[in-house]
Parts: sequence; C-alpha cells; structure tokens
Amino acid sequence: MLKNRKKMKRRYCIFFIIACFIIACNKNKENYDFPIQRFDTDFYRYLMGELPIDSLQQYRPFLDDYTEKVINDFSDSTLMRIYSDEQRIFADISGLQKEVSIGMEKWSKHFPDLQQPAIYLHVSGWNQHVVVGENYVSLSADYYLGIDYPLYQPYFYNYQLPQMSSGRMAPDLFLGLLMTEFPFYGNESVLLDKMLYDGKLRYILSQLLPKRKVYEYVGYTLEQYDWCKANELRIWKTILEKQQLFTSDYSTAMQYFRDAPYTAALSAESPAKVGVWLGFQIISAYMKQQPETTWIDLMNDVDYIRLLKESKYRP
Repeated sequence: MLKNRKKMKRRYCIFFIIACFIIACNKNKENYDFPIQRFDTDFYRYLMGELPIDSLQQYRPFLDDYTEKVINDFSDSTLMRIYSDEQRIFADISGLQKEVSIGMEKWSKHFPDLQQPAIYLHVSGWNQHVVVGENYVSLSADYYLGIDYPLYQPYFYNYQLPQMSSGRMAPDLFLGLLMTEFPFYGNESVLLDKMLYDGKLRYILSQLLPKRKVYEYVGYTLEQYDWCKANELRIWKTILEKQQLFTSDYSTAMQYFRDAPYTAALSAESPAKVGVWLGFQIISAYMKQQPETTWIDLMNDVDYIRLLKESKYRP
C-alpha cells in the first residue's frame, strides 16, 4: 500500500509539472486583439525577391501612401543597410506588442466612437516617425534602433538620440493617434494654449501606458524630469514675471516646445520642451480636481484659461 501511494504521488507530481509547463507555453503564445502587423518584414522580403507584390495588397491603403508619400527609392545602399539592421533588431517585438495591445484596450474603452486602426511597422529612411492615415497607424521602426546605432551619428544631434530607442515606440504611436483624432484648437502663439494642449496629450498617454515611469510621458530622462521638479517654482515665476503666459508671441511660445539642447527661455541647464512638462503638471492637477471628467471631455475642452483656474495649480 505504501509503495502504491508513493507511485501515485509521483504520478500526480509529474502531471502537475506537465500542466504547469503547458500553461506557461500558452502564456507565451498570447493572442492580441490589436496585433502589430509586420509590413516592414513583408516589404523587405518583397525587396529581397522572397514575396510577390500581390502579397502586399493586404496593407492597402497604407501601401499606396507608403510608396507615394513616405518613400519611393530603395536603390540606396545605406537605406538597405538600415532596413537589414531594423529587421535584425526588431526580430522580436513581443514586448512592444503587449504594451500597445494594453493601451489599445484602454483606447477602445474610453474612445468607443473612434474607429480602431490597423497597426503597422515600416521603414521610412528617417522620413516620418509616425504615419497616421485612413484606418491605420504605422511606426517607422528605423527611428528606434537605439541611442548607439552607428548610422545615426552623422545625421542627428546628440540631444535627439535619447528619443531614438525602442522605448519610445509605444508613446510615439499613441501620441500620433491622439494628435490626429484631437488636433490642436486654439492660438498656437499663446503659450498657455499650446502648453495645456500638450499637457492633455501627455496626461492621456500616462493613462494608456500606466506602467511607464512618469518622466517617460514627457520624453525626458530621469535627470531632466528631476531638474524641472527642482526648478518648478522658478519656471512658473519666470513665465509670469516676463508676462509670457498669455502674450500672443509665436517665437517666445515656441522656445518652450522646440526640439533643442535646452529651453532657450530659461537657461542652458534646463531640458528642452519645458512647456510640455509644465502642461502635463497642470493637466494632472486639473484631473485630480475634476476626476469625473472623461477623456473625451478633456480632449475636447479648449477653454484653456478655465482649465488653468480649475486645476488650482500651485508649483
């Protein structure tokens, strides 16, 4: 009897191990409701003579936009090198796929009336980060090959390189969608208008991708974000004392949003795009004061002065 019991225990143990293995395998084979379609891979295989042109018809209308507006010359050897490297670096996109799928589920819940786009990857030869068209959104994967990618060096400034890592792909995709579905309304020359619009974009992004670090929503490093937090009162006082918040001066306003080594309106120690960071702080404060506000209501609200007042923002 004792031997039989031991045999039974061993069998149960083996069955349990097998069951756990099967469950683990199934978890690794996740099915996503919003798959990222590998146009980049199929088009590369077409260029290499491995796929017929007919196999690309499934990507219309993106295929037409891609060949007419994004890129139309693949004879350049540097471009083919970039394409080959992109295929190697992004052979596995499971992490990106999971994050985008989670974000799209939230998108569908909070924006139920918006049509869900097909999601692609493509190579543009550094032409456009994100392409949004009729019923699709596509990321130019060659923009995200990593800060140390050697072919970036002659073409991009050092301050641009931190934005060219794979970690920026999901945020850029959703920012592209948000800016397309909710274009800017207001006076772009007025700092407050542009600042709170960008702040709304980053607030929604923080809700779509909640597992990200807070500084990633602005596109900052931790050090850049910490500088802004440490100098928050100084930033706000500078804007108010120079009467820049409501003044309709395009060149002044753009200093706070321009892609540059630093924010020229402040100091050389500051990061660029402080206006984006500050807008994110104000809108986050507003949503704490008005938690019943829906995402759609927030994005459609262009009364920027009222938003600022009701945020009760205090640096």
